[in-house]
Amino acid sequence: MSYDRKNILLSFKIVICGASSVGKTCLFNRYCFNSFNFDTSPTIGVNFHSVYLEINKENESEIMKENYINNSIFDFGGQERFAPLIPKFIEGANGALLVFDSVNYPSFHQLDFWYDKLIENAVDSSIPIVLVGSKSDLIDETPDSEIVDEELINNYIKERKIEGFYKTSALENNNVLKVFKELNNLMLKRLRKPYIVI
Repeated sequence: MSYDRKNILLSFKIVICGASSVGKTCLFNRYCFNSFNFDTSPTIGVNFHSVYLEINKENESEIMKENYINNSIFDFGGQERFAPLIPKFIEGANGALLVFDSVNYPSFHQLDFWYDKLIENAVDSSIPIVLVGSKSDLIDETPDSEIVDEELINNYIKERKIEGFYKTSALENNNVLKVFKELNNLMLKRLRKPYIVI
């Protein structure tokens, strides 16, 4: 299979999970379209887009051939009324971003709900999950009491065996691409594929 005469070696389904208004769609838009929209109205249902990431064989300094991964990205509305659709949304996922708002404790406390749904409905219970603290651009102007505590985050990562954590800002385009590259590399590693994202 090829895309513009480039080899597509693998396709991964990635789901972006988390409570309503944590910034999932902003991450989606920044990664898929390199855009940011200040309209913060909640997502109705599901956003979907495909992105191609270039990969190379591990330990090869020269790119011998243009090889790609196809990412099918699903951004799901976090409102309670969409809860019955969650299993279908997650079904078949190869990897996930578990998102909370860095300056909103209630969004962090809702992570367990989404984590449990991921484990129940993904391809298998050990899919790579990367934890994302969104809206890092707001941290400096937020009272300490409202910023999600680092120790709480670290404990969550250890207890759930989460494979990575990043603070992101879709507004400032900070760590967004890095998060998706890391997740893709974790999925490649899980499948024992000798490739890394360039």
